[in-house]
Amino acid sequence: MPIDIALVQAYLENIQVAVQHADLAHAEVLLGCMQKFLTPPAPLSFDRPMQVSVGIGLHPGIKRRGRPNEDFAFAATGVNTQTQQTYGVFAIADGMGGHANGQIASRLAIETIVDTILPTLHHACVEPSNLGSLLRDAVAHANLVIYQQNQETASLQSLDQMGTTLTALVIFGPHSCIANVGDSRAYLYRLGRGLRMITRDHSIVAELVASGAIAPEEIYTHPERNKITRCLGAAPTVEVDLFPEQVQDGDTLLLCTDGVWEMTRDPHIEKILESPWMSATGMVERLTQLALQGGGLDNIGLVVSQIHMSVPGMQTMLLCPYATVS
Repeated sequence: MPIDIALVQAYLENIQVAVQHADLAHAEVLLGCMQKFLTPPAPLSFDRPMQVSVGIGLHPGIKRRGRPNEDFAFAATGVNTQTQQTYGVFAIADGMGGHANGQIASRLAIETIVDTILPTLHHACVEPSNLGSLLRDAVAHANLVIYQQNQETASLQSLDQMGTTLTALVIFGPHSCIANVGDSRAYLYRLGRGLRMITRDHSIVAELVASGAIAPEEIYTHPERNKITRCLGAAPTVEVDLFPEQVQDGDTLLLCTDGVWEMTRDPHIEKILESPWMSATGMVERLTQLALQGGGLDNIGLVVSQIHMSVPGMQTMLLCPYATVS
């Protein structure tokens, strides 16, 4: 019986991300996780009605070049061994903290999310109605892991505490759910409807916009635009926003940190995501270049996922290679 090649490929490409950013510890963790999926699954059926193509991008930005990239991203797709449903796990995190703590926090959050969710999606008989609770529990666990590490650090009389934003997307067949903590965003571009921001920022400026104190366009220039009101690691529990979505043929989903959306702006993001000829990898490359052209003042991290409903009988798993811009 064949190995789930698409899932192994996804892990190898995420390992490549870690190696290219000299994060060997994370590469080792991903390698260990990948080995769990090297047992033969049930025979594959090629009548699955959905395929997902993915692009991942990370760049330190212009202002922070030469310093640790506190953004981290992950993307993996596979086929459930019980139901033969196509699934995907995608996540983006923007870490914060002194020294390299931000990088540790974002990596730790995504490692915990992936290690908690991916085995279930790959091996268990998943009910679509349970995606939200599965995602919420994984985020809660990631928050607790980071919080406990902060407590251990505090006991050593270090003043450097770490935290991270997190936006994660789980797809299981046509069903999906997005979890959000902080100001990393999820967008959906749908043919005929245009671009829609799915998540809500947990930030000072978002609260000011909601109260009418400032205009929406001021979020890009306000002096407190980098202050968030919710993150992983600050307390033993965290409030998680969940957004269920039904994906459709032609949908494109973008997860990105503020180093992307703040430097590019929504109309420019829409212009790229609406391009029917552009691959997910091409979109990542174009968005990264646009963020750098917009100033590159922050780390850049993003994941693009394209949904295609295919004709029965066609092979249905594609994963575009990792994209990076130097």
